[in-house]
Amino acid sequence: MTMRFLFFPFTHISESQLRIVLTFVPSFEYLSMTRNFDLRSDLHKLFGQGKIIPVFLSDDQAVMVKQNLEQYLAWARIHKGNEVNLKSLLKDTPYFTNDSDVTAIKSQIKGEKAEKLYSKMALSGESTLKQDLLFLKMAQLHDEQNEGIDLALKNLDTSHDTLISTLRGLESSSSEVENSKIEYNSDMGVVMTRQRIQAWSRCMAAMGGLNSQGGDTPLFITTSVAVFEYLESNCKDVINALDIDKIKVHENGCENKNEWHHHFCAELMRVVQGNGNRKDDLPCVNDNCRASGRIKLCIFSGNDINRIFSCPDKQIFVCLVKLK
Repeated sequence: MTMRFLFFPFTHISESQLRIVLTFVPSFEYLSMTRNFDLRSDLHKLFGQGKIIPVFLSDDQAVMVKQNLEQYLAWARIHKGNEVNLKSLLKDTPYFTNDSDVTAIKSQIKGEKAEKLYSKMALSGESTLKQDLLFLKMAQLHDEQNEGIDLALKNLDTSHDTLISTLRGLESSSSEVENSKIEYNSDMGVVMTRQRIQAWSRCMAAMGGLNSQGGDTPLFITTSVAVFEYLESNCKDVINALDIDKIKVHENGCENKNEWHHHFCAELMRVVQGNGNRKDDLPCVNDNCRASGRIKLCIFSGNDINRIFSCPDKQIFVCLVKLK
């Protein structure tokens, strides 16, 4: 029996998230809101290497999402001004209808809170999937926008550090520069956490991404502290199976990384099955790698987690990974 890693609940994966996830696991499954990776050369390369196993949209789904998104944004430009702030749109009107007419979309949204509107709708399975896909597409654009802001701020920081080093001399300013560094990696999981998880899990289930594959154990892996803490706070039946605040990991390009992955996944499976020793059995990094990370694995069960994941009665294994 092996373990499947499912990156969730995001449909946009940033460079930072890629680096974190692939530090801990050799490959993972990923719900993509596209038909291919033609616009993401980094993901296309990892796909070819077998490190990303995507669940792509069908041609019909991609066309439907594109058309409905364009119509909604057209309505938003008319009623919210020319500058469309995706964060504001996602917060104010997070759910959508499958109506193709801009006027119909407006009439559905106007005057009602989006979550109330969504809960009142008696939708067929097909309509629910369309709404979930459109919501995830908007969430993806929102996350892409925020990653762009983070990268721009980091570039600004780098330019500032270079200027300071030049003006004051590298030796005298290095400690000052190091102390002034700011982390810009925003946790997108804080935005509509429950809705993200529910929409993601319903879409993955509908598209076959949650189907059992020869008895493999699915483990949901996330880099979002907000997502993980949301599940912990809203589920009564939870077992903290593994919690290591600082574990040494291999850096990118290390020749020992593949072997470490093999042993790490094997021990993680033993922890999930209740046979592990929680910490002592995890493989050690005995080389010159200096990187370290955090890992926490919880086993959720009961009605609370089943409602959040919109799934039948079963245990859900969720793992949080971060780099220090």
